[in-house]
Amino acid sequence: MSRERSGDNPMGLYTREIRMALRNNSGAYGFTVTVTCSVSMLSVMHTAPSPLHIFLFVFGAVASFFFVEMLATRLFRRSLGGDEKSNVVALGSSLGVFSISLAVGATALTAFLLPVTLSWFVGSFAASVTYLLVNALEMDIARRLEEARNVA
Repeated sequence: MSRERSGDNPMGLYTREIRMALRNNSGAYGFTVTVTCSVSMLSVMHTAPSPLHIFLFVFGAVASFFFVEMLATRLFRRSLGGDEKSNVVALGSSLGVFSISLAVGATALTAFLLPVTLSWFVGSFAASVTYLLVNALEMDIARRLEEARNVA
């Protein structure tokens, strides 16, 4: 699309592309921070992970997505959708400090309560489930704020 056709100046086009990058990556970014910090938390509270621990961490994180997707899609019978407004996603993602912090806290709690090997599986599972569920709450808060703003 040419600049003349879009009616935007180069800075306006760049700003639009920044918004698209944020919209398309915000959830993945939050999850990446969650997983990175969870691995770090387990490493600090226990010892450096063995190859087995790393694979258990992977399995726990993947199992958590399977579990939450199974619930959200009613045993994979419904679509995950994708019609959320960009401003709701932006606001919800901005609240991500809560979902990420609680997820890493869940990892720390499992590391404190469980034996080392088990905590690598349960810690990633707990972190991922916590991140997904609290992030959904953040998006719900963002949607409600947006609805209230449109009513006022």
